[in-house]
Amino acid sequence: MLKPTTIAIPLYFLLIAIELIAVQFKKQKLYRLNDSITNLNAGASQQVVGILIKLLGITLYSIIYEFGNLGLVTHLPPWINFILLFIAWDFCYYWAHRMSHEINLFWSGHVVHHQSEEYNLSVALRQSWFQGIWTAPFYVPLALIGFSPEQVVYVSGINLIYQFWIHTELVRKMGFLEWVLNTPSHHRVHHGRNPKYIDKNHAGVFIIWDRMFGTFQKEEEPVVYGITSPLNSWNPVWANFAHFKSIGQQLKEAKSIGDVFKILFKKPGWSAKMQGYVDIPQVTREDTPKFHTKVPMTVNWYVILQYVIATVGVAFFLFQVNELSDTIKIIASALIIFWVITTGALFEGKKWAFLLEAFRLTLTFGIVINLLVNTSNFQWYVIIFSSLLLISKVWLLSFQKAYLSQKKLSPQMMQANA
Repeated sequence: MLKPTTIAIPLYFLLIAIELIAVQFKKQKLYRLNDSITNLNAGASQQVVGILIKLLGITLYSIIYEFGNLGLVTHLPPWINFILLFIAWDFCYYWAHRMSHEINLFWSGHVVHHQSEEYNLSVALRQSWFQGIWTAPFYVPLALIGFSPEQVVYVSGINLIYQFWIHTELVRKMGFLEWVLNTPSHHRVHHGRNPKYIDKNHAGVFIIWDRMFGTFQKEEEPVVYGITSPLNSWNPVWANFAHFKSIGQQLKEAKSIGDVFKILFKKPGWSAKMQGYVDIPQVTREDTPKFHTKVPMTVNWYVILQYVIATVGVAFFLFQVNELSDTIKIIASALIIFWVITTGALFEGKKWAFLLEAFRLTLTFGIVINLLVNTSNFQWYVIIFSSLLLISKVWLLSFQKAYLSQKKLSPQMMQANA
């Protein structure tokens, strides 16, 4: 059975397209190509890598449900069961999400979602590979109560779909709904790196949890988006490992087992060297630049074409994953990860990016041709895909000289309010 979040993928892209059109009419600059593609690539790679992690989580949940189910909700009418699970899931989500911010080790599995310095619908799809490892235990009580794995997968999907639309600057305040629901205004606060906004508004659907447990913050001063130690990269793979490197550097300063424990389980920012928390700097939109790199426009158009091709491939993979052999799953997963790495490198103007992309196209073409020989059901799709890859290779070769002759681009800083 397909999950609601997989079925909703076309809706996600439709809403992103609508927001893009709306910001053009409003003459607002809420999107940057390099940032948005990186967000989407982070989401695509998470869907691929997350298949295994989610499988482990569902397996754990199923075992607990099978042997520890108390059957407290088994005999309730389905509609009451659904409402109770929807509320209970959101309550568990609040605590899982809150701990993902307040425990440094758990933050490593959530930080990716907060790395973007923009705030638009593409940010909603920017997800971490490893978040499920740290959050899965928070939902164990639902198995003990008696909610089945199938029910939980369905309700969790609806919860995540709700959270998609609140990643926007276009919707300001929503009147009385602000008291009960998580709204774009509340969630903008959650994505802020302003000191007063950090670790606030952890709600999924119902903001009442934050109001009840003291983590609510109203949107007041303009929000500066991102994290206190910016990633400064367009590489979604590095985005998932950067905080682990940070933890490793922090552990080198530890002088005792107590320091190690505090580094791992206190809030992010605890320093063994200082024996306390590093101060969070005050920020404003006017004096906080954003990470940015500039490449030739040809590269941008090339990346857009490749992204369209990759999106079709990822969508096919997600919708057909249960029908594919393990070998094809591994190959497809590797190609998707390969693609997101080369995209980031192209945006950063790295000279080795061109050679890596040329190798990726050649490798992908060879695999697709092999599928063409051995598969009849999707023959026309493979022919079209192969043609696009050949066109891509010719286009890539056409700007090879210009790309390889340019000096390695230095990251630029762009004013946050630009």
